[in-house]
This record gives sequence, C-alpha cells and structure tokens, in this order.
Amino acid sequence: MKLSPNLSPTTLKSLLNQNLYSQALKSSLSYQTPLLTDSIYALFIKSGSFLDHFLSSTLISHFSLSGDFSRATLYLNDTRHPDTVVFNSLISGYAKKTRPGPAFEIFNRFRQMGLSCDGFTPSCLISACVSFQENVVAHCVFFKMGFFSSVFFVSGLIDNYCKLGFVKEGEKCFDECLVVDCVVWTAMINGYVLNGCFNKARVIFLKMRCLGLEINEFCLSGMLGGLFDVVEGEQIHGFCVKMGFLCGCSSHLNNALMNMYSRFGYKVCAVKVFDENPRPDVVSLSGRIYAAYDGVEAFSLFKMCVDRGLEINEYCITNTLSGIEGGDVLGWGKQIHGFCCKDGYLSEASVCGALVFMYGKCGEMGDAELLFDEMMFEDSVSWNALISCYTEKGLAEEAIALFSEMQKFQLKINKYTLASVLGAASRFNSPKQAMQIHSIIVKLGFSSDESMQTCLITSYGKCNAITESKRLFSEIDCVNVVHLNAMLSTCIHAGCHADVLNFFEARWNLCLAVDHVTFTMLFKACGFLTNLNHGKTIHSLVLKLGMDKNIFIKSSVIDAYCKCGSISDAEKAFRNKDQHNIAAWNAMMMGYAQCGRYLEVYNLLSTMPECGVQPDEITYLSVLSSCCHAGLVNEAKYHLNSMFDLHGVIPCLEHYACVVDGLGRVGLLEEAERTISQMSVLPDARIWQILLSACSVHGNIDLGQFAANKLLELQPENDSACVLLSNLYASAGMWNVVGELRRRMKAKIVEKEPGSSWTQVRGATHYFFAADVSHPECKEIYFNLQSLSEQMMEIPDVEEDCISQACTKAMSNCNSHG
Repeated sequence: MKLSPNLSPTTLKSLLNQNLYSQALKSSLSYQTPLLTDSIYALFIKSGSFLDHFLSSTLISHFSLSGDFSRATLYLNDTRHPDTVVFNSLISGYAKKTRPGPAFEIFNRFRQMGLSCDGFTPSCLISACVSFQENVVAHCVFFKMGFFSSVFFVSGLIDNYCKLGFVKEGEKCFDECLVVDCVVWTAMINGYVLNGCFNKARVIFLKMRCLGLEINEFCLSGMLGGLFDVVEGEQIHGFCVKMGFLCGCSSHLNNALMNMYSRFGYKVCAVKVFDENPRPDVVSLSGRIYAAYDGVEAFSLFKMCVDRGLEINEYCITNTLSGIEGGDVLGWGKQIHGFCCKDGYLSEASVCGALVFMYGKCGEMGDAELLFDEMMFEDSVSWNALISCYTEKGLAEEAIALFSEMQKFQLKINKYTLASVLGAASRFNSPKQAMQIHSIIVKLGFSSDESMQTCLITSYGKCNAITESKRLFSEIDCVNVVHLNAMLSTCIHAGCHADVLNFFEARWNLCLAVDHVTFTMLFKACGFLTNLNHGKTIHSLVLKLGMDKNIFIKSSVIDAYCKCGSISDAEKAFRNKDQHNIAAWNAMMMGYAQCGRYLEVYNLLSTMPECGVQPDEITYLSVLSSCCHAGLVNEAKYHLNSMFDLHGVIPCLEHYACVVDGLGRVGLLEEAERTISQMSVLPDARIWQILLSACSVHGNIDLGQFAANKLLELQPENDSACVLLSNLYASAGMWNVVGELRRRMKAKIVEKEPGSSWTQVRGATHYFFAADVSHPECKEIYFNLQSLSEQMMEIPDVEEDCISQACTKAMSNCNSHG
C-alpha cells in the first residue's frame, strides 16, 4: 500500500471516527487503493450523505486519470444534479486517455440535461478528437454555440487540424479568429513547424514581434523546431537568456534548444545546454542521448539511466537505438531489445519501428523481418521502418513490394512512407516508376507538401529525368530555400552545373532567402565548372551576408578555389578558418593533393595534432592522393601502414585504391597486385579497374586479363572493362583479339562515352569534343587553331605537328558537313 507522505493510517481512522466521511473519502485517494476508497464511499452513502459537485469532480478526475472509467462513471451517476464542472472532469479524463467515443457520449448526455458549456468544455472535447471527422463535428457544434472567440478552443482546433495534416483548415481557423492572442499564434507556429512549413512559421513569429504579442517559452520552442540555420537558433538562445526564460529552469525550452543544436550537429552545444539544466526530466535525458557522439556514448547514457533507476520512456529507447549502427555495436542493440521485451515496451509502435530500423542499419535484415512479422499490431510506423531499411540497403524491389502490401491492407500511408518508396524507386533509374508514386502522392493529397515536393525533385533527378525535376520546381507556387536546395542538388547530381548558377540567380533576384546549404551547392558547381570569377563573386556575397563563419561554407570555399586552380585564394580562405574545423583542413589538403604538392600536404598533416585537430579518413585520403600524383610510392606505403598506429584511422577501400593507383602509374604492377591481395578488406570493382587501367598503359597483358576477369566477376555489365582490355590488346598488336572483342562489345551495344571540354566566351559556356564540328562557327575556330599550330611549330620544343594534323582532319569534316 502506497501512503501519502503527509498522511498516516491514524489520520484516516481519526476522520472516520469523527464521521468526517467527505474528508476521509478525499484523503483515501492518496493511498492509490481503489478498494479502500470504495469501502469509505459505502460508509459515506450509508451515513446518508450525497456527493456534492466539488467532491464528485475530485473523485471523477482521480479515477479517470488512472483509466478507471467504470468508477468515474459511477460517481457521475451518483451525483445529484451534476453541473458543468463535473461533466468536464469526465470528458477531460477520456480526452487524456484518447477515447473520443465515450467523450462525445458524455457530452451528448450533458447537452440533453440542458446544461451550459463553460470555457473549459470546448477545449476538453477538442483534445479528445483523434480524427478529422471528429474535429469537424466539434468545430461545428462549438462554432454554433458562439465559442469561436475562445482562445483555448481555437488553439485546440488549430493544433488538432495541423496534427492530422490539414494545415489549410488550421489556417482558416487562425484567420477567422477575432482575438489576437499569443496562445492562438503559438498554436499556428507549432502547426506549421509540425508540417514542415518553416517559412510560414517564421513569418508568423516575426508578425508576433511586430504586434508586440507576448513571446513565451512554448512559442520559442516551436520556432526552434523550424529553423534552417544554427545561427538563428543561437539568436533565439541569446533572446531566451536575455529575457530570463532559462532562469526559471524551463525544461520545455531547454529540451527544444538541445534538440536544435543536435539537429544541426552541434553536439557540444547540446551537451552544454543539458549540463546547465539543474532539474533535467525524462525528456531532457532522452534529448541528451540523442546528442550523443556515437552509439557507444548513447548506450552508456542509457545504461546509466537504467542502473540509477531513472524513468525510461519510449523516446529514450528510440534515441538510443538510432545511434546504433554497424555490426560492432549490434550486441548493445540486442540488449536493448531484451530490455524492451522484459519491461513491456514492445507494445509501443515507435519502439518496434526503431528496433526494426536498427536491425536493418546493422545489416541484419533477417532479424528485422522476423521482428516485423512477430509484431502484435500493424501500423504505419513499423511498415515505414522496414521499407526504409530495404531502401537504404539497396533492396528496391522488396521496398516496392512491401509498399504494395501496405496498400493492400489499407494501412495509413503518410509522407514518410512515400519518401522511402520514392528513394527505392529512384534506385531503379526508372522515371515511369517515380511518376506512378507521384500519382499516388497527388491522389492522397500530399502534392502541396514541402517535403514531398523536394523528394519528388530529387527522385526525378536520380532517375535521369532532370526535365521533370525542373518542371515540378517551376510549378511550385511558393518556392522556399528547401525547394531551391533540392533543385540545386539535383542539377549537380545530373551534371547540369551551369543550371545551378542560373537557378540561384533567378531566385536571388526574387529576394528568396538562402542558407549555408545553398552556398555549399554553389561553390560545388563553381568547382566543377572551374569558374574562378563566379566563385569569387559568390564568396563576396557570403562575406556580405556574414555567413563566412559557417564551417560547411568555409570548407566549400577552399574546395572551390582549389578546383578552379587558385591555390593562393584557397590558402587565404584557409588562414581565416576556425582552428578546429577539420573539413577546412581536409579541403586544403585535397587541393594541394590535386596539384601533386606532397610537401604542403605533409606539413599540414604534421601541424594538425598541434592545433588540436585529429586526422580522419578523408585526411589520409588527401595524403595518399598527393603521393599518388607526385609518384611518391614509398611515402604512400608508409602512410598506409602507419595511419592506424599514429592516429587510429583504419584503412578503407579508398585508401588502398590510392596506393594501387600510385604503384600502377610508375609501372610497379606486380607490387600493386600484391597490395590488393594483402588488403584488410575485400577489393571492389574500382580497385580492379584501376589495376586494369595501369596494365593497359604499361602493356602487361597477363595481369591485365586477370584484373579484367576479376572486374567482370563483380560487375558483368561493366563497359569500361571491355574498352580497357581492347586498348591493352591493341597496344600489344593483337588485332585479331581486338576485332573479336569489339564485335562482342558491339553486340552488347557497349559505347565509350567521349570526354568533353568547355570554355567560356562572354559569359556563355561552350562544350566541345575531339574533332567536334557541331558549333555553327567551327570553320573559323579550326582556321584560327590551324594558324596557332603553325606558329607553335616555330618553337623548338614542339617535335610533332599533332595539332596541325587534328585541325586538317577536323577542317575536312567541317567541309563535308557544310
């Protein structure tokens, strides 16, 4: 028996001896023993007493909160002339336990008795609604009763509509509300954020500031969930400190700040916010687990909570499981699975979904499918988790098949389901399949959803249907930064780098807000185009907007300058970096590596530990790449063998590929093959292709055939293997074999994609191929090129008139086409 700390059995007995049954009845609730309360209630009735409104509402509230509605209903029936407050107590209890049917029945009984609603009744019933139809019924009933000026009723309506995904209905309630109150505006902000309409949430927040409405912690918490950049989050954090919101130990706001920093990858800041919270609750602990650096720390924090007997909820479990990736920590995931079985958490759909996804991430698809099949319930969360696992593991057919089953069972399909299926469809490289899912999105009413629009743009791009992506982008009524970034990313993926700059220029002229992701894409496009002038222009814009401190932009600036060949500008940007920004170090080292400047790369590698920066896999990729470009094979082998001992970096395929490439370039083909055989990981097709390419250059037929066979075993449809093998045979004069191989290539329709170059004239980019005659002024171009080649022949170093021969051939082609 659980006793109240301020109540002893002696006190209760004393109340009963004095016939103070009402006080004894209220006091018995502290024992959390329904049978004791029943006994005292029997004495209460036997004494001739009747339940008054206050005692009745107290008893009803207590038992309905514990889910004991039979007793709560009994007390309602025993109450003489129950008033509005008594009925509200039971409606509120049903609402908190998400039981809309009984809540509406009690409300109908309430109205039949002719009682009037007070300000609390509408919000009670609205909070009980879980479907769109129930929300509409409550909306109509209370609107007819004249409650539309009630702040709590309107905010409840907005909240419900937005939670159900009906944002337009929520907006309509907001627009029709005659009362300008922070509660209603906060509900609208939270609704926008929940549905991904972040720009609209920002507009409402700014209007609140302009109108001088009270900004409370709930409003700020909502805004923190809809930010595009950590800089804005830091500004809100500063505002919270300035206004003293954090001094009151607001766990709600602290948790929102912590989640914001974690979302943007600022784990240290998230941990600091947690440490400054003197009274962390279970939500704070869940957020702290989410901010963990990796699965090891997440599991350690979870274990600490369990060992200390702290309260654990489903969010603690799902956040811990989200950090477990890879077979090395799978055992911990299985321990959490066992904990969930033991403590009954498998009844939570979110926990089951997280377990399915965890097994999928760790490559244990069999366990993921087994857990999915054994679930006691079928809901969209678990189905979404398994579809997502299939998509991530490249099992596109299985993902599509499971989605079809989901439709067959008429389970609720949400935008998360559709996003995962779109990802699977894009792996088929089939625009037709993407269009089929697009039609489902339109049919289900998700076509105006921001996240769905961005998913469709990127999916069409991955299916090589860039024109569909552009068409969809042009049809969006209100383009925001998320749409723009998706379009820019798609253009880069499709190789349409010039379009990236054009899209940005068009939207910038319309004063569209941009973020660090936008500029990262722009710098990437400039790097591909090797357009230094555009790179400098965008860099100037970044400086003007004050976004140069962003770690992603800094590394992108350095990378763009290096790819454009301006190492000096890259060095200037690097000197202004944040000391601990490893991405900037890696970008600078990769730039040096591309130029074969091994000494500069090695000097940076030696300096990193002194500056408190730990080299990672990408750092060593730059080091090995610089060795490869400079022909320093001994140095490459040294770094490959010492990277783990010095800095704990485990060599992966990319590192071995660099060393094999370097050995192949200097003709050490047997040593390159020996390096492959001694790798700690299985070689992939790329490794064998590098070796085959080196054999083709150096004419090693036996090793080339061996590498080609290995390559074709892994990738039977690899066209480059046939092309390289043909070149190898041709260099050895084996023309019969070349002819046979080319006949096989022709039968398989193997075509070698020609390389292209480009040049800029008066801001326009012109692409051309070898002996290209497609340009309308090709005759003039080759005439001038012929003149230049004749002048070059006068230079002593020019030994062969290759350019002249190429120009003569191209001129004859021009004449034949003309």
